[in-house]
Amino acid sequence: MKIPFQCDSVKVTSAFGKRTLNGGSDIHGGYDMVGVGSRDVVAVCGGVVASSQIVTNKNNRTWEWGNYVCIKTDAGQYHYYCHLASRAVKKGQRVNAGDKLGIMGNTGYSFGAHLHFEVRAADGKTKISPEGVLGIPNKVGTYTHSTLERDLDVLLKRGIINSPLYWRQVAAKVQYLPELIHNFAQALK
Repeated sequence: MKIPFQCDSVKVTSAFGKRTLNGGSDIHGGYDMVGVGSRDVVAVCGGVVASSQIVTNKNNRTWEWGNYVCIKTDAGQYHYYCHLASRAVKKGQRVNAGDKLGIMGNTGYSFGAHLHFEVRAADGKTKISPEGVLGIPNKVGTYTHSTLERDLDVLLKRGIINSPLYWRQVAAKVQYLPELIHNFAQALK
C-alpha cells in the first residue's frame, strides 16, 4: 500500500467513479483523502514534476484543482496531487517516492481540506482508478499501512523483491515469514 502522506494511515472520503456532489451526478476522477496525523503530501512514485501551479481562472477547468502538482512517473503515468495549501516542488524537478510535494489544503473547488489524488494513463487523458497504484480499495474508509507493507517497501526500494503482491500473499500463509521479512528490512535500514 502506498499512502500519499507522511503517515501510516489515510481516510478516503470519496472514491473513484460515479458520485453525487451538490445535487449533481458526475464521474469522480480520483480519490479524495485525508492523511491521518499528517498534512504533508508526498510522492507515491518517482518521476519528474510535469506541472506545479495554482489555477484560478475559471475559464480553465483545471481551476477546480486549485493549487496542484502533477508528476509524470517513471512508468509514464501522470499523478495529480490537488487542492494543496502550498507546493514544495517546481516544474522539471526530479522526485523520488516519499519526497514532499506540498501541504494538503482547500484550494480550487473544494469543501474542506483534503487531497484529490488522480491517476492518468500515459496519454495524459485517460483516468485510471488509483486503486492499482496505491493498493487502497476503491471505497470510502480508513486504511493503514501495516508493518509488513513498510517492510516490503524497504525490500522493493532496495531491489531485493519486485512483486510486493506475491510476498504479501505468501506471508499470509507461511508461519514466521512476516517476522523474517521484518528482520531483513530492519537490517537494510
